[in-house]
Amino acid sequence: MDQATPVVDHYIAEFARMENTLPGAVAIMEQRKQALQAFTSHGFPTIREEDWKYTKLRKLQKSVFELSDTPGTVTAQTLSKHLPDDLDAHRAVVVDGYYRADLSQLDGLPEGVHVRSFAEYLETDAEASIRHPLITDQPGSPSDMNAAFVTDGVLITVDAGVVVDKPLHVVTLATGSEELRMAQVRHRFILQPNSEAQIIEHYVGAGEETYFTNAVTEIVTHDNAQLTRCRLQEESETGGQHISSMFAHQLRDSRVYVHSFDLGGQLARIDTNSRQVADNAEIGLYGVYAPTGRQHIDNHTRVDHTTENGISREVFKGVVGERGRAVFNGKIVVHKYAQKTDSEQSCDTLLLSKKGEIDAKPELEIYADDVKCAHGSTVGQLDENAVFYLRSRGIGDTAARAVLTYSFANELVNMLDSEALQHHIEATLMAKLPGGDIFATVA
Repeated sequence: MDQATPVVDHYIAEFARMENTLPGAVAIMEQRKQALQAFTSHGFPTIREEDWKYTKLRKLQKSVFELSDTPGTVTAQTLSKHLPDDLDAHRAVVVDGYYRADLSQLDGLPEGVHVRSFAEYLETDAEASIRHPLITDQPGSPSDMNAAFVTDGVLITVDAGVVVDKPLHVVTLATGSEELRMAQVRHRFILQPNSEAQIIEHYVGAGEETYFTNAVTEIVTHDNAQLTRCRLQEESETGGQHISSMFAHQLRDSRVYVHSFDLGGQLARIDTNSRQVADNAEIGLYGVYAPTGRQHIDNHTRVDHTTENGISREVFKGVVGERGRAVFNGKIVVHKYAQKTDSEQSCDTLLLSKKGEIDAKPELEIYADDVKCAHGSTVGQLDENAVFYLRSRGIGDTAARAVLTYSFANELVNMLDSEALQHHIEATLMAKLPGGDIFATVA
């Protein structure tokens, strides 16, 4: 057991306190208890574990977080302050771990698109399961903790052949109104054969108190389905402790594209996992991370190619300023029978400060002999020749550096279809860059 007994004992007691109010029938409660046993027998990960060697969960290991009995007060006006302007999307909102129908905007959903509370699903569906039965590999004690304590989330199902008309915006907001509150949220997105959807998974922190958001997202894409997922993390930089895990299960000819933007959080750990279980599946993972101040952002990805003709593309770009700390670990595993796999991975990071730090570790494990795979990683500073060129054109030094830094990261921002989302991310990113306010006038 990695944590001191009092911390583990606290979560056993917290489960007992909330047991009668957690959603789900008797069968669900048995699943919860098994997950609680798995979590408490291990505790939070420590730096002695290879996958966590660069990320210390000090506050999680030493603090005693509690579930919110009810969500904090949030009005539509308050919520709007944290959302992209003019974003045309269907919206589902979770506040402090509880689905809020009054803040959601789901009128006009196309026929064949079903959005509901995950708690409602656990309470009413005869075949409900906390963990999707197809996604059998959900390793990690944070995932176990989530399965034990999950209070709510959003379940989205898109019927066969349906193409969703506009993005589905899933907002998970932490009010931070009370210190040491935790939200255990689980989202599940299921795309039936030949369907297509865009989902914006948005994490927001509205307060400055220390809080903990632990989120799990399950994705199942059936034959020839396509999901584009934008994950935007804007937790509080003063108190937000954020862990999120994605587990995708890809069937034949399915496509999953994940665009991740980690701009907030005092500490953020993101695990992105996909298993291709049938031929011709494709996944694209694209990410931007920008820790400044004393932020710590850790991205771990894993793609398992288990069948033939799988494709994976992975591009991450980081900008690390002040005393920010970033971690990137990308693993691609090509299994024995995954012939004709085509996989590429890259991670490039700019260090804007001598006190910033990046630990990057791209990995390839190949057990098949007819594959095309490549990976690489670079860490560096701005090209002084490029800075000089801009200065020679009348742009000041600070603005020149902001222009080059922004251009480095903006390549991945421009991959998004939504201009409203692009503008929101651009503004947030520029606000974090040295001289970003000057760049706004230059641009």
